[in-house]
Amino acid sequence: MIIDLNCDLGEGEAPARTRALLKLVTSANVACGGHAGDHRTMEYCVKEGLAHGVQIGAHPGFAERASFGRIVRPVDAGELADLLLPQIGALEVILRAAGASLHHIKLHGALYHIIENKVLLARAYVDLIQRYWPGVILIAYASGAVQREAESAGVTVWPEVFADRGYLDSGQLVRREDPRALLSTPAQIHERLRNLFLYHEIVTVKGHSFKPDAKTLCIHSDSPHALKIARLASSWLKGEES
Repeated sequence: MIIDLNCDLGEGEAPARTRALLKLVTSANVACGGHAGDHRTMEYCVKEGLAHGVQIGAHPGFAERASFGRIVRPVDAGELADLLLPQIGALEVILRAAGASLHHIKLHGALYHIIENKVLLARAYVDLIQRYWPGVILIAYASGAVQREAESAGVTVWPEVFADRGYLDSGQLVRREDPRALLSTPAQIHERLRNLFLYHEIVTVKGHSFKPDAKTLCIHSDSPHALKIARLASSWLKGEES
C-alpha cells in the first residue's frame, strides 16, 4: 500500500516549482551535486522541505551534467563508494546545519537502473548503506534487486512505483527512448493513480496488469504535468478521491 509521495528535486527546476511540489509531497529526493544540484539548491530544498514537514533524502547519480546522469556506463563497487560518499555527505552537512538528519537515499537515472540489473552491485550498494548510513531508508524499484538485498540484510526499504512512466508486462519500465515511456495525458495519469490507490495495480502498455509491492510513489519534477500529478496523488493519499 502506498504511504508516501516522493519527488526528485533540486534538478534545475524553478524555485517556485520546487516550493509548490514540496507543499504536496511527503518525501523529497534532493540532487546533491552529481547529475544536478549544488549547495544553493540543496540548501533551498532542505529549508523549504523542512518548513513543509517533508522527509529529506539524497538523490545521487553519475556525475555527468550533460547527460543528466542518464547514460549507462560500467561501475564497480569501489567507484560506487566514490560516487555516493561525497554526494550524500554534502547533503548531510546541510541537513545537520538545519538541525535535521537524512531520512532516505534514492539513486538517480542510469545508476538506479544499473544497480537494479546487477545483483552483486545491489549487494555492494546495500553493504555501503549499512556501513555509512545505518538506519537510513532506501527507496528502490519495487520487487527489484535492491529491495531483495535490503530485505535480506535487514535494511529498511520502501519499494517504489512511478506515476508517469510506462510499464512492460515484465514489470520493468519502458525505456525512455520509446514513445510509450511517459504517460502524456491527464487522463492516463488519472487512470494510473486510480488503479494504484484503489486496486494496488499497474496497467502495462499492452493492457495487462500486475500488483507491485509499493510503499512510495515517485513524481518527477520535470514532468510536464508534475504539479497536477502531485495534487491528484496527494488527494488520493489523503482519501479525498474515489
